[in-house]
Amino acid sequence: MKKSTQKNILFFFLFSILFVNLGCDSSTENIPKSNALFTLVSNTKTNIHFKNNIKENLYFNFLNYSYIYNGGGVAVGDINNDGLEDIYFTSNQNSNKLYVNKGDFKFKDITKNAHLTDAKGWTTGVTMVDINNDGWLDIYVCKSGSLQSDDFRKNKLYINQKNNTFKESATQYGLDYDGFSVQSYFFDFDNDGDLDMYLVNHRPDFRNSVTIDLERDKAIKVYSSDQLYRNDNGTYTNVTKIAGISNRTWGLSASIGDFNNDGWLDVFVANDFYHPDFLYINNKDGTFTDDVLNRFSHISNNSMGSDFADINNDLQPDLLVLDMLAEDHIRSKKNMAAMNTNSFNLMVNAKYHHQYMTNTLQLNRANGMYSEVSLLAGIAKTDWSWAPLIADFDNDGYKDIFITNGIENDLSNQDFRKKMERNIMNRKKVTLEEAIAMMPSEKLQNYSFKNNGNLSFTNTSGSWGLTQKTNSNGAAYADLDNDGDLDLIVNNQSDFAAIYKNNSNNNHVSFTLKGSAKNRNGVGSKISVYSKNNKQMKHAFVSRGYQSSVSSKIHFGLGKETEIDSVIISWGTGLQETLKNTPINKNIFLHYKNAQKHTVAKQKEKQLFSNIDPTTIGINYVHKENIFNDFDLQLLLPQKQSEITSSITVADVNNDGLDDFFVGNSKGASAALYIQKSNGTFYSSNQQLFSKEKKFEDTDALFFDADNDGDIDLYVASGGYELNENSSLLQDRLYVNNGKGIFIKSSKLPTMLSYTKGITAADFDNDGDLDLFVGSRVIPGKYPLSNPPYLLENNNGNFTNVTQQKLSDFSEIKMANDAVFSDFDNDGDADLIVVGEWMPIVFYENKKGFFSRKEIPELIKSNGWQQTIKEFDMNNDGHKDYFIGNWGNNNKFHPTKENPLHIYADYFDQNNSFDIVLSKKSKGKMVPIRGKECSTQQTPFLGKKIGSFNQFATASLSEIYGEDRLENATHYKVYNFSSIILKNNGDGTFKQIKLPKIAQFSPTLDIAFLDSKNDFPTIFGVGNVYDSEVETIRYDASQNYLLLNSGTQFQNSSDTSFLTTKEAKAIETITINNKKHLLILNKNRALTLLRKQ
Repeated sequence: MKKSTQKNILFFFLFSILFVNLGCDSSTENIPKSNALFTLVSNTKTNIHFKNNIKENLYFNFLNYSYIYNGGGVAVGDINNDGLEDIYFTSNQNSNKLYVNKGDFKFKDITKNAHLTDAKGWTTGVTMVDINNDGWLDIYVCKSGSLQSDDFRKNKLYINQKNNTFKESATQYGLDYDGFSVQSYFFDFDNDGDLDMYLVNHRPDFRNSVTIDLERDKAIKVYSSDQLYRNDNGTYTNVTKIAGISNRTWGLSASIGDFNNDGWLDVFVANDFYHPDFLYINNKDGTFTDDVLNRFSHISNNSMGSDFADINNDLQPDLLVLDMLAEDHIRSKKNMAAMNTNSFNLMVNAKYHHQYMTNTLQLNRANGMYSEVSLLAGIAKTDWSWAPLIADFDNDGYKDIFITNGIENDLSNQDFRKKMERNIMNRKKVTLEEAIAMMPSEKLQNYSFKNNGNLSFTNTSGSWGLTQKTNSNGAAYADLDNDGDLDLIVNNQSDFAAIYKNNSNNNHVSFTLKGSAKNRNGVGSKISVYSKNNKQMKHAFVSRGYQSSVSSKIHFGLGKETEIDSVIISWGTGLQETLKNTPINKNIFLHYKNAQKHTVAKQKEKQLFSNIDPTTIGINYVHKENIFNDFDLQLLLPQKQSEITSSITVADVNNDGLDDFFVGNSKGASAALYIQKSNGTFYSSNQQLFSKEKKFEDTDALFFDADNDGDIDLYVASGGYELNENSSLLQDRLYVNNGKGIFIKSSKLPTMLSYTKGITAADFDNDGDLDLFVGSRVIPGKYPLSNPPYLLENNNGNFTNVTQQKLSDFSEIKMANDAVFSDFDNDGDADLIVVGEWMPIVFYENKKGFFSRKEIPELIKSNGWQQTIKEFDMNNDGHKDYFIGNWGNNNKFHPTKENPLHIYADYFDQNNSFDIVLSKKSKGKMVPIRGKECSTQQTPFLGKKIGSFNQFATASLSEIYGEDRLENATHYKVYNFSSIILKNNGDGTFKQIKLPKIAQFSPTLDIAFLDSKNDFPTIFGVGNVYDSEVETIRYDASQNYLLLNSGTQFQNSSDTSFLTTKEAKAIETITINNKKHLLILNKNRALTLLRKQ
């Protein structure tokens, strides 16, 4: 073929890339001693010289097959029943290889003699399974990639002939599928005792992989859908269509497990590109229903490998899914284009879920729902990742994580993509070799994370000896030398496969399952191990991670524990066995024949709360947020400022001894006042008044006696980011009570044209009436700037702004969210504490009606994004302690005193848009949080100054924006996002107590205190924030939390009766029919009403 013709064909291929979102040999003979957990064993020792090489040509390359760099898999199992685990590697374009374990990390290649030579087609995943239940492992191999040959895409099933040879028999078993397969998963979906199979596939068309096309997605084709096969007496029947799982996506992995705790196995599927993952819930009748939208609050965008295992030892499996977000600042900025807000909203509205380019760790809440906590756990960013393996590698009793990553050529590099776009626009023709050379190629180090036992992980990649830089794909774990720890086997692209010896010396135990006649290896069984200080659980599924299958031996680390209390094996068929006096540091055989029928008597646990439908007692209120896009004003806002409210307050407004409540609403929707009747029902009052006032946005509310007449009046704060600065709609409102619960609007407030929030009342000047503090939150359109707060002195019901005269040094009060008058120094008067965003926790001491700043040494660098403060006595010692709800730790910012989060704000490009830049230090220099595209949209002068993504990625903040601009800008810092208790030591000092991890899942926006049996107040916390900008994962992990208080520490309640995935904004206690209830304000929803049992 002529070179010019080749260029023309290549030019056609290059055009498609704009519409595709592309997803050392040592000579030492003996294994060197190492202090690291893992030692790389040389291939001269192992005799494993396998290398997965690929070769591109004009007709098969990254342009017409986007998965060309996805790599191969590995399977581990004892194929000859000699007690040693053997290894099978898949090669994309060359023959797969089987290596028999000869002991002492020496292996022998028996591929040819075993009749396993297979160089035809494109091989992907592999699973070892005893498919015919003869006690010998067989091998199922997936095929894909062969664009022009159905025959080359037929999956292979190699039946073990019990003499180190195999016979290909896929057709006889009904498993010679010829689509585009990635990996197989064997499990019993219909609970009939035998193994069925789920087959993950990908669609071969990549041209609309970044644009939602609902009609195209509905056009399901057999060869591009995942497949479900039912085992019918040893042969397999395709039941995909009748099971309801026909689809058209780019599947890359699956995880099997009981996701909703109903005793039937479900299927999670990780899908690449824009298509959402699936969570197929088993309907127990041979069909499945995808319920991913309801079970997970958000998911990964480019979902790749996955694993389902218990990471926090609560005996509930958790789900880890990988994506491609880089930890390194430079790589992240070179490789990530900006997420388009409109495209994101289109995806959400099409029910393709909230997707983010990040790893996700879905924590099982034991109620069929999950909280995504990857950022809290510290495992969200591992670059272009493939295989996650959750297992206890250091044998300390907690499961760790190993992750492979890397790609042969970096398809996502933005400079490469821009250059290709320019070539096409200019009709410049390039050869395939030139196109490949334009892509950066950078080998990466794999990741390991040590489980700290508290929902956090430590990156141990270097300290554990995983320092080699490779492009790694499939991986598996097994105890290759039978020394009681898990070794690693990794399939690398264009490099020799890696074998890592594990050097752990902690105690351990493992189990080999001898199952039923229809499931000889006990696939799907659950093993639980109980010891003095720990409890652990694992499920017996071998297909894990990415394109790979692990050892069927079930392994547990025990740390320094020397005894096992009990072991329970549940075989998944209603049979169970309990073992006592199990020896440690041994492999134990568990036999199905020893199990007995086990019926669990369903004991209904007493729940702490009952969920009451508010409409049944006359409460029909629904919060309705008005639609406004804050990001049109300031593109780089971390989250919206227009949808902030805590406007709910409770009091007896008509003096009948019953609790009533007011709840505000957003602009255009009416607030409501509900009056309680003697029978515990409510009616809506003052409807005409609040209907007239619905032009206001209610941001906060407080019942208090404004005019000292003995009844309760109402203060409502106003806000709105869509308003003009100094708009009359920012004026706060005072509604005066006539004593019978009828309110009229008062004019006795001063002019207050600020976005306000954080109202507290006290008689700070000791004149017998209640005065007010009201915080100013943010100036509309000028985040993070705010107006001064308001200190309002009450003079016979008329309020005067005395801030300048009586509140000294209020410059530190920025974006106030909450405040409390509290006598923190026990001198008999009302002192003041204020919390907010980009500000420290500020104490003011009351000195005869004047407030002076009180420096608290423990609160130096306490700047955070605090949302609420509440006074209480934690341990009943008579000293006032304080709960402070902050932003939490499940976010990408993680500010510290050593590395704070910065914001710079000014008119950087001299236009009408007030610009902001969020920044942190990376490798010693200040760099922007956001990427080149969105930063340039916010400040267009960067488009001319910064020419490439690489230039942006490698530049410091001052090099990007200019030192003079930054010096002249408003500059704030935050150091801490943790929600805390400030414990009063009684001597003018305080101790900070960080709250448990459960209280750090999301921003804590509000709390309520509940009585407890031990007389120490219990804390009920609420808060989620769904309106972050689209490149920041929304804060949706909280399902509310209940902290039990011992007087010295707090512990999360295991009760699930109050859990919810709503976007809760505020909470109040209310007594209804003489019973304590919790009233929760939810954004765009009805109220939640919980009755305390």
